[in-house]
Amino acid sequence: MLLALLALGAAVGWWLSRAEPDAPPAVTQARTRTAPSPGDTAAPATAAAPTPLAAAPAPQAPTPALPIVDEVRVEKEEVCSGEENLISVRAHTPDGNDAYLHYTVGDGTGQRIPVRVWRDDTGAYELPRVTVFTKDNVSVTVPIPAYRVKDCEPERLVHVMSRRLPNSEADYEFFARVMDKPVAPGQPAPKPFVPTRYVWTFDDSAPETTSGPLVSHALAPGPGLGGQYTQHLVRVEVFDASGRKETGRSSLQVLNTSFENFDKKGIVTLFAASTPRFPVLDADGVVRQTFRLSHHFRGPVRLTRVTTTRAFIGDKEGPPPPEQVESASLPVSEIPEGPGTEVKLTFDTQAEPGVFSITYALEGVSADGHPARGTFSLMRPPPRPTRDNSTPITNPVLLAKVKRARELLKQEFVTDEDLLRLEREGRFADLQTSAPPPATARPPARNPGR
Repeated sequence: MLLALLALGAAVGWWLSRAEPDAPPAVTQARTRTAPSPGDTAAPATAAAPTPLAAAPAPQAPTPALPIVDEVRVEKEEVCSGEENLISVRAHTPDGNDAYLHYTVGDGTGQRIPVRVWRDDTGAYELPRVTVFTKDNVSVTVPIPAYRVKDCEPERLVHVMSRRLPNSEADYEFFARVMDKPVAPGQPAPKPFVPTRYVWTFDDSAPETTSGPLVSHALAPGPGLGGQYTQHLVRVEVFDASGRKETGRSSLQVLNTSFENFDKKGIVTLFAASTPRFPVLDADGVVRQTFRLSHHFRGPVRLTRVTTTRAFIGDKEGPPPPEQVESASLPVSEIPEGPGTEVKLTFDTQAEPGVFSITYALEGVSADGHPARGTFSLMRPPPRPTRDNSTPITNPVLLAKVKRARELLKQEFVTDEDLLRLEREGRFADLQTSAPPPATARPPARNPGR
């Protein structure tokens, strides 16, 4: 009987457990507990807080695909040691990131690069490799087609150097230097080559002819925003009086700030090119400059806000006063696409004797709603050199250069920029080089004028 009753109780318990509803799932989301107020007397909870849910990983942008090199073309199948050979690269990206493509060939940068390969003392040489980059500097490296470097050297080489001109966004100066091959002892010297004419070609545009080795040229970024870099090939043909010709080339791969700022920040960049390039103080103490405002985006940019920031001159007694920011206006309210528009501005240094510079900050919006930004400055020129604010020139060669520059330029004062330009033009070639001033000489003056 007892066993029967136990069996019946087990059956009833099993039936009751089947009739109960399912228990709710355990709560796993953490609840935020606040600190008790000073009046609270409840004891703190001793149970462990539930584990919070793990945050979902942030979505990551897909890694750009490797660029595909379509072609590497070599200009010549054989060259002498040190002779230029133009390497041209063509590539694309399978994920549509062609705007980010940029290139290196050996130590050079650009899509078309003049390469010089030299044989060593054993006659061996190594050809460079091509690396093509795309977005986020994802890259692929490939060899260039083999070519032969012969056991010979050209009589002379033409090196083309460049620099961006100060206070400029696209203006560059190019300098061609003709260098003769060193003559080995006992060997006859080649016929001298004295340049009389330089013919420059920029990106297959119309040639420009100069009588000296210097030329200035604006490198256009191309239509619209273009790509992350702009590619340029500069060529110069140097002639002497008898018509002999030597050729040099240079490749430039220039970062496109308009593309970079819009790609990274979504901002349309406003540029301001000044004329004259450096501020000049007129006889009435006023700086007058014309600024060409432009941008490389599609459609016009409407200016919505203009402010000026005045920076003040410090003195020996303490730091300069804090900068002063004010609302301002310009005679234009819109900057058209392409060449832009010009504004003429003045800075009266006598009316504002304590002001060093006036910086204009421009804010605007493009035709399709993108923000636009840009800045430029009107600056007080440095004071004219005097015995009190300048260091006397003690180097005889530098002094001779300054005197000649004043005669050539018909200027009372000349700057380091003037001396550099005349130096590259060969106007000081007959002046002897000299050692720099001794270490005990006075430090150079802050004034850049001579």
